[in-house]
Amino acid sequence: MMLEFNRRVLEKVFPDLYARLLQESAADTAGSFDLQLVSTPSGDPSIKYRGIWLHSSRNPRQESLRFIQSAFQIPPVDNQEPILLLGFGLGYVAECIRELFQENPLVIIEPNLTILLKALETRDLSRLLNAPNLIFIIDRDFNVLHGLLSHFSCRPHLVIPRPYRGLEPDAARELLNIVSIWETKSQVNRATVQKFGKRWVKNTILNQKCLVTTPGIRSLAGAFASIPTLVVAAGPSLDEVLPFMPSLYERCLIISVDTALRAILRTGIEPDFVVVVDPQYWNARHLDFCNSPTSCLVTEIAVYPTVLRHQFQHKLLCSSLYPLGSYLEKGIDPKGRLGAGGSVATTALDFALHLGSAPVYIAGLDLAYPDYKTHFSGALFEERAFHTSNRFLPAETQSFRSLMGAYPFTAPSASGGTVLTDKRLSLYTAWFEARLRQLPPGLCKSLAPKGIAISGLDLSSIEKLLQLPVIRSELQTKLISFFNNLEDSFFSPENQERLRNDWERERVALTGSLTDLYSTTQQGLQLITNLQEAMQRGFINLMKIPLEEKLAELDRINERIAQSPIKDVAGFLFTEKPGTDSADALASYINYLNNFYTGLKESIEYQLLLLRT
Repeated sequence: MMLEFNRRVLEKVFPDLYARLLQESAADTAGSFDLQLVSTPSGDPSIKYRGIWLHSSRNPRQESLRFIQSAFQIPPVDNQEPILLLGFGLGYVAECIRELFQENPLVIIEPNLTILLKALETRDLSRLLNAPNLIFIIDRDFNVLHGLLSHFSCRPHLVIPRPYRGLEPDAARELLNIVSIWETKSQVNRATVQKFGKRWVKNTILNQKCLVTTPGIRSLAGAFASIPTLVVAAGPSLDEVLPFMPSLYERCLIISVDTALRAILRTGIEPDFVVVVDPQYWNARHLDFCNSPTSCLVTEIAVYPTVLRHQFQHKLLCSSLYPLGSYLEKGIDPKGRLGAGGSVATTALDFALHLGSAPVYIAGLDLAYPDYKTHFSGALFEERAFHTSNRFLPAETQSFRSLMGAYPFTAPSASGGTVLTDKRLSLYTAWFEARLRQLPPGLCKSLAPKGIAISGLDLSSIEKLLQLPVIRSELQTKLISFFNNLEDSFFSPENQERLRNDWERERVALTGSLTDLYSTTQQGLQLITNLQEAMQRGFINLMKIPLEEKLAELDRINERIAQSPIKDVAGFLFTEKPGTDSADALASYINYLNNFYTGLKESIEYQLLLLRT
């Protein structure tokens, strides 16, 4: 029985965890015999698990504080930075973290419920359990951690007490891998936004009227439940699937990524859906000379504008992946969100799952370079290499650079042995594995035996697909019925009038909010300039200016920025500028704010210029 203080809080704040602990308490688990509570000279209890001390045998509270102080050599500078703690023990380490970093999200991962239950039976932890921003992950359910970290924009701090490194080596390795993937993805995202962010914003503003004229995928949720679906990616193994595409078309719903469309069209069929979400110019070129008038385009508002001019029979939008599009869409017509993991194939798979498809077969998903090939034969990348080839830069050299340009290494392949992959493709692999962990086993199957082994993705064959019954006429009837109903509802005069009014309202509101935030940023910059001039003249040291009042005013400006409903939109193009180190804490703070206000001002200026043009 847990202590009454803890029980009351758990029942109220963590009801699911409470129910799970009740089950654990009722079960006669062998793990409880491995635990031994021990009195210590400090008066605080300690605990041993399988003969290993989880805390100090003399002063567990003081030892935990020293451990946390040494573990955070670089302490969080932002209260949004999450702290991941592997191992709860009797709760001393978690209490110290919460005392030192009161506002940071604290995620406690305790793989052994018996230990957690013993802590709740032994110590009054009600104050810790009542603390804000506290999350428990139990039963080695690390899948949820991938999704959880995606909600944080700040680097996670991983804390693993020494006893848990020995007791839970697999969990420690998994957590280190998860944090490593997050950091790599975050670095890639920052570099990508810095390089292409202005293009994405410009695309969104040029395409914004599509929020009114193009329906969303939301109405397609579950529309093709239990229908076998083939997602076609553009990996090298697609060459082995293409000869059978007409027969597969008769038996499956076909979803193509943009890079694979020209290959499918060469087989004489048109896919049911074509997924395009990459906003770059060269990505739009994959659709050049690809005439697919009976297909439905699935895209998002930030794509390069020429994508939306292609003559597809139908067009659907998914929710924007970027703040500006998300803000506009929310007030007009939410389209329906799809997952994103760097590759368009990840979005195409999520779209198939959104449709309710089962099973989902994936062709061309190698995420590797089998036989040292980068794409299927005749891909745009390959044709471009041959077109630009010359004696100083032959196509073979360009192919070699593609293979060796992203830190290649060998990894296990789907059918055994090894295959060449690289750091960039390993990120996509991690996304697929995280997504597949959330799905029933066997739902998704790969047709790429030479590709990389993806945990949770079973290997199938074309022969098995060809044994499926022919259902093309039923699929066509279903597709026609859906789009006819969508035509009657979304494109009705009443709905179109409402959407146009909402669009105009949101545009005006966004421009006004950005203008207000721009003025606030200018006020901050002016105040910073005055302070810097005063510091150069020595007025601050002589107390000739009301320093406390100025700093309080800066705090109010920062609070207005932090509370702005469009802060994510305004700061999307923000790039951190290098500062100058100073031994003077005040000078460093003022320099930091100067760089912050300058970067934010430049981001807002660019977006206002486009919105007003």
